[in-house]
Amino acid sequence: MLVDLKVAQFLCSRLCHDLAGPVGAVNAGLELLDEGADDAAGALTLVAHSAREMTRRLAFFRMAFGLGAGAGGVIALDEARDLAADLLAEGRVTLDWPRDTSRNRTVPAAALKLVLNLVLLGTESLPRGGALRVHFADLPEGVGVAVTAIGEGARFSDDLRAAMASDVPAGQLSAKTVHAHFAARLAEDFGVTFEVSESAPGEVRLAVLLPAHRLD
Repeated sequence: MLVDLKVAQFLCSRLCHDLAGPVGAVNAGLELLDEGADDAAGALTLVAHSAREMTRRLAFFRMAFGLGAGAGGVIALDEARDLAADLLAEGRVTLDWPRDTSRNRTVPAAALKLVLNLVLLGTESLPRGGALRVHFADLPEGVGVAVTAIGEGARFSDDLRAAMASDVPAGQLSAKTVHAHFAARLAEDFGVTFEVSESAPGEVRLAVLLPAHRLD
């Protein structure tokens, strides 16, 4: 998969934005301790909480955007589920992604990267919070994946739709929309496309079929 240099730069900007909050909170807590804060225990709690948040986000982004498990590795569905659960922990979006304990199924890392990017897009379709449901269905053609965002004001923005186009100029992307472009290119690289629908008020559904021949 080839991308414009500006796409990579926007992705870096996006990562920096999402990590700035917990990094800043860790720094603030350390500054309080350095200044001899009266509430040292509270400052330590802030540092510990923010450090855990930063670790969770880094783990998710490493898998969703980077080369976690390598280019040709395989990942257990439950491992990906845990990454998504950690990303959304303590936020306004709850995750409904049942564990795959009965099968302990693994899928190619490329497929899981796509699923995690759909999770990210679904989360950002919930500006006021809500629930995110991730469902897998075994089909003759492969594995169907549905990520459904449900909540007040749920909407897949026009900017994200525009960013998904393969011919969109990189200069028209931004740090807020680049992940939609990246997700669409991941899908193309895997030989599929994903669909986005808003069939009911307060509901956004992202769906993709992972072909059987790519899951072997």
